[in-house]
Amino acid sequence: MPQSTMHAISKAFSKLSRVGSLRAEVDLLTSCSSDTVYRLRYDTMQYDYISPAVINLLGYSVTELMQINLRSLIIETRIVSDGMKIVDSYDSLEESRKRGEVQKWQADYLMKTKDGRKIWVSDISHPWFGKNGAIIGSTGSLRDITERITQEEKIRHEISKQDFTDKLTGLANLRTFWIRLEEEIRRRRRSNEELSVMLISINGLDEIRDSYDQNMVDEVITAIAKLIRRNLREIDIIAHIEEKNFAVMMPNTPVKEANMAAKRIIKIIAEHKFFANALDNNVKSCSISIGIEGTIPGDDNAEANAIYKLAEGQLYIAKRQGENQIAAAGI
Repeated sequence: MPQSTMHAISKAFSKLSRVGSLRAEVDLLTSCSSDTVYRLRYDTMQYDYISPAVINLLGYSVTELMQINLRSLIIETRIVSDGMKIVDSYDSLEESRKRGEVQKWQADYLMKTKDGRKIWVSDISHPWFGKNGAIIGSTGSLRDITERITQEEKIRHEISKQDFTDKLTGLANLRTFWIRLEEEIRRRRRSNEELSVMLISINGLDEIRDSYDQNMVDEVITAIAKLIRRNLREIDIIAHIEEKNFAVMMPNTPVKEANMAAKRIIKIIAEHKFFANALDNNVKSCSISIGIEGTIPGDDNAEANAIYKLAEGQLYIAKRQGENQIAAAGI
């Protein structure tokens, strides 16, 4: 064999060795990375490269993924640049990509792993240009963001809870009470069930504040909130609407039954020792006043605001009668 041929073969093998070494280094780096790197061709919409790190992400080997298609594992897609809009179909997106109209792509995917788990994955890619300057695909990376999404959803839930929950008592706030009352009024028109609204007011909070402090006032309010909750049904909506006032919506409950529940609440609060541990124990208990109004069976014109106002009138009557009194419509 001529020496020139031997030299060419040796040079070729040396080049292959360097290429193989480089590829091995790339595979090593990508397998150790927390990101999965990929390259997607737009003409076939197939991935021609996926880094070995994908096995840590999804549980599938590169060979397995090439056979099942990465996109088949995506349950939901939210486009970051479009206000986290959910993608219903990839058809129009694929066409725009083939025309080279998609530049940077950033989306979050809810994906299925090989072992059946569901994880959130962030996808960020940029155009892959050919020698003629045309876009022939994209190169990008995938990263597990499940923990981040979980924490974000937890924070959103807490914020949402604050919007609808009274911070001191943990009960519903006035906004929530009105929403639920209006919903129940609409439902009642279809079912023709009776509905009662109970307003509860704590007497003497200013005197408690003068004798003790605001912390004691908050303790009294919190304790009364718990006592009310324990002595009503799960379906009853209880709200802390002002410092001294609570509102209760009682679905499928005539005024007579609501009045019986009010008597239980009066008794349990009157017997409760709110100030047992106070140093200056001049006040032994708290009193409340309760006003109750209800809808009339067959009255389809009942409005939430009107019922609430009538309950306020009953509460005013109860307060004028003295401590621990109840005023209920028709009783």
